[in-house]
Amino acid sequence: MKFSSVSLISRLALVAIVGLIISACTSTMEGMGKDLQTMGNAMGGSGANSTQQNQSQTKGKDVVVTPVK
Repeated sequence: MKFSSVSLISRLALVAIVGLIISACTSTMEGMGKDLQTMGNAMGGSGANSTQQNQSQTKGKDVVVTPVK
């Protein structure tokens, strides 16, 4: 099989364009994830904050922890 230079260049250009599109979609998804995380923190706080709240609620009380088998 012999590839002409135009065919090879067009295939490489097509691969480059597809790569750029995938890269742009990945960046957009990452940005959306960060935005959603920021919005969630603004609305209800993060998981670390809720853990600290649970510890403060049980402070000074007897807590029984049963192991799970």
